Amino acid sequence: MKVILASPEEPKPGPSAKSTVVLMLVAIVLLGGFVLAVPYVPSVIKAGSDIFSQLASSVSKTNQTISTQVTDHSYSPLIQNGSANIQFPPEFTTLESYALKLINSDRGNNSAGEVSLSGNQAGQQHADSMLRYGYFSHYDTQGFKPYMRYSLLGGTGADAENVAFIFDPSAHYTTSSAESAIMALEFAMMNNDSACCNNGHRLNILNPLHNRVSIGVAYDTNHIYFDEEFENDYANLTYSISSSNVVTLGGVPINSQVTDRVNSIYIAYDSTPAAETVDQLNNGPHEYGPGTLVGGVLPPCNPIVNDCASFATGTTVYATTWTLNATRLDIAFPLQDFVKVHGSGVYTVYLITGQDTNSAITSICFFLA
Repeated sequence: MKVILASPEEPKPGPSAKSTVVLMLVAIVLLGGFVLAVPYVPSVIKAGSDIFSQLASSVSKTNQTISTQVTDHSYSPLIQNGSANIQFPPEFTTLESYALKLINSDRGNNSAGEVSLSGNQAGQQHADSMLRYGYFSHYDTQGFKPYMRYSLLGGTGADAENVAFIFDPSAHYTTSSAESAIMALEFAMMNNDSACCNNGHRLNILNPLHNRVSIGVAYDTNHIYFDEEFENDYANLTYSISSSNVVTLGGVPINSQVTDRVNSIYIAYDSTPAAETVDQLNNGPHEYGPGTLVGGVLPPCNPIVNDCASFATGTTVYATTWTLNATRLDIAFPLQDFVKVHGSGVYTVYLITGQDTNSAITSICFFLA
């Protein structure tokens, strides 16, 4: 069995099938600006407690073909009109609970605090999609990034994805063997991540701001896909955008100690997603970032009267409404100033509690034609 890991680059700050067994891991943590990843060394997996201990020194086999098969040509997991036809494997709740137990064990052993299961189904939708169409990537056949899928499926927190994949021609996956595969993947992301990935997988699992996780597991006889969608979800939010592109956010804080730290909003831009083929997805790039940061929103201020703060780059907009207290969150601001500069595309709203998108408690996407 060969292993390929993906290596995240230090983030920038911001206001054909062989019978070889192939396992691939990719992790992304939204830390400020862009996070990039490149294939790294293969590894030999052995049975027992040292399952990932033998790292090969050669990098000559990093470009592996992903061997997959489409088993149900009639099934489509595509996201349409805010929903998707999501399929769950047999005894999914058992696998979900098992994965959650592993994640919380790792977090507990590192004083990160437990996460609870999310009601959002972005993790399972993406696992279904990868199995159905035979690709492995953070992107999907619709050209969506993880936070786009999360937002389209009703998520209002902030999303950061880990995905993992195994192809084993000798396997016959059942609930118990799927559990073993999930355990191996979680162990690899936690304990064998530094050489390849600057501990990107591990940092995502242990981010103390994460409080929820959406888990996806999809498998057939020889393939298993594992998806972890970690969330920073600290307010029961609703949102809307008017015909003149005024964004309104409203809701009740779940944890006001976190929401009270919101100091600004980052606005990121992505061009309108375009469909991608399976070959394009498998050939990469597999990395993703939070979009291009194009400025942001600050609390109300009159720059004519006051010495107002502003973003060093991009467009600065001042909110027309900015209420944050223990019982209410209400923010309104014009998105049109950004649209005038960048045009149609996807605009992602990050409520920031620190200094980068890793501290965001939203990743709400607006798809503007």
